[in-house]
Amino acid sequence: MDYSFNNELISCIPNLHRYACKLTRDAAAAEDLTQDCLARALSRSHRFEPGTNMQAWLTTMLKNLHFNNLQREKHVTKVELWDHAASVEPSQISRLVFRDVDRAFDSLTPCQRKVVRLVAIEGRPYQEAAEKLNVSIGTIRSRLCRARERLNNLMAA
Repeated sequence: MDYSFNNELISCIPNLHRYACKLTRDAAAAEDLTQDCLARALSRSHRFEPGTNMQAWLTTMLKNLHFNNLQREKHVTKVELWDHAASVEPSQISRLVFRDVDRAFDSLTPCQRKVVRLVAIEGRPYQEAAEKLNVSIGTIRSRLCRARERLNNLMAA
């Protein structure tokens, strides 16, 4: 019988979902995580080598997605609004800080701005940013490090 990526992928779903439940401790989040992992696996099926352990490949992918999601959530402030919530304009100090951050961001090189936008603002994993910009992960890390250092220096001045 010929090898079928899709059939092997389907056979791995129950174990993958159980692992997602263990990681998230939430059935809905586990389903979302499993679905994200399957979508990523399908989009990267050309990278899978037939004959190797697909379950291990998928489990690693699922774990990395989960940890990327946790990292992304650290940088997102969640606010619950009720029906009659009033919006409040930022204070003058906040406006000045935003202005300074905007100026500091504009002072970065175009390459650094792209990396900061992808990784720090959009929360994308280094690997995805590297693929999108067609550079190595090491280049992403060094550009991000230099950009953060520059931003810190500019904001401290």
